[in-house]
Amino acid sequence: MAHSSLGKFFVLLIIATSVLSVFLLEQKTSTVYLPLNQQEKSLLSLALAPHVTKIVARPSMEMVQSGAETPLHFMILDKRTLNVYRMVVKTGEKIKAPWDGWIHPVAFVPDLVFLEGTAIHGPEGHVNPAVWIVLQDEKSNPFHESWVFSRDTAQTAWDHQRYDLTFLGPAESIEGDS
Repeated sequence: MAHSSLGKFFVLLIIATSVLSVFLLEQKTSTVYLPLNQQEKSLLSLALAPHVTKIVARPSMEMVQSGAETPLHFMILDKRTLNVYRMVVKTGEKIKAPWDGWIHPVAFVPDLVFLEGTAIHGPEGHVNPAVWIVLQDEKSNPFHESWVFSRDTAQTAWDHQRYDLTFLGPAESIEGDS
């Protein structure tokens, strides 16, 4: 009698597994995306994620104008040579970068907040220094643009296979540097 119950259990288990596998096979597959640095390397030709291709929360013209000519302090680490470069560049100007390209800070906002995908100024007293940067190659072609923050540099610094760029804040707020 025990063998009969055990046999029925295995038959039921096999049927349940078969039914579940049919449901799993009928599920729609999700779209797979590649990061930008792998886009051209892949033979699979996977699509880029929408959040990568559609840059949102760009600075407004008011942000560009209100933060114009603010001296900003950046630090760049060359991971190959372990050289650390500290540089000050004014918003709206470009400065030569160690990768033979350019750093171009476009807008500085001392109180950045994101609201429904839009970059806005925060409430009175809010502190969140951020800069919209465009990084360019040696021919001034942009290869990266985004907001970079000074409050949490470990999570928001630009990370490259050879270089790390960190925004340290407005130059006058950095003691001991020029």
